[in-house]
Amino acid sequence: MNVSNFLKNMMLGIAALALVTGLAGMTLYETNISVLGPRRWLGLYIWKSISPHRYTTVDGARIYYETYGNGRPVLVLHGGLSSIEGMSRQIRALVSSRYVIAPDSRGHGRSSESNAPLSYALMSDDMLELIDQLKLDQVDVVGWSDGAIIGLDLAMRHPNRVNRLVAISGNFDVSGLQASSSNTELSDTEVPPTPLSYRLLAPDPAHWPVFYGKVIEMWRTQPHYTLSDLSHIEAPTLVVAGESDLVRRDHTDQLANAIPKSQELIVQGAGHDVIYKKAPIVNSAILQFLGDN
Repeated sequence: MNVSNFLKNMMLGIAALALVTGLAGMTLYETNISVLGPRRWLGLYIWKSISPHRYTTVDGARIYYETYGNGRPVLVLHGGLSSIEGMSRQIRALVSSRYVIAPDSRGHGRSSESNAPLSYALMSDDMLELIDQLKLDQVDVVGWSDGAIIGLDLAMRHPNRVNRLVAISGNFDVSGLQASSSNTELSDTEVPPTPLSYRLLAPDPAHWPVFYGKVIEMWRTQPHYTLSDLSHIEAPTLVVAGESDLVRRDHTDQLANAIPKSQELIVQGAGHDVIYKKAPIVNSAILQFLGDN
């Protein structure tokens, strides 16, 4: 079977992600925790063991989340086939001034899922339930890729719950991806081997083929928001993309133009990996936009 360029890039990205997020997690730990001195090399693993973490149950799924720091709340949402660790560099930038809420999306990382098909609306509902459980009236949202789409959905359907939104490398329609990366080509692709990250984190690693199939079907058919839908977003929004992103530049421009109170940032020298490759630029823009500089 032919495997689309998008899928090849995505799976190569997953392999690289394990390396990048592990190192980022160690840096996150070393920057904020000093009590263990010479044992800092344990990095991410010690950070995880002492960071508050818990679950909330929504529609048959257990959603895992972690919290860091103090201050105004910000919900940080990772991309598809990833986990909290994928946003380590952004968490590190936010944790000194914010109460950071970092969930594993339904079926991702340590979170389980139900028998229902995956959808951005369903994962957005999970985030709303999490916000409710934490008794938060409003949150800022920072999302990358699928996390950006979840953030857009939350801001569209529940505008009173999102204070500010940062949407990084997100598309609002399946047509918004580069032609060579079209998700509509993914329906007949082979299931790749279970990634190490999924084997280590997932409640049931044997569930990988089912979960992977659900993600591929979601990518192939969603999202399908209209410019009119986007116009209902009330939150000031920062739209970010890499200059060679998988999301087409004209699509990103449409997204930014459709949201009433929006700004747009195109980061040179980066693609869909902009949150890693150009993390200092992206993080600085996030902090400035959220008013934390």
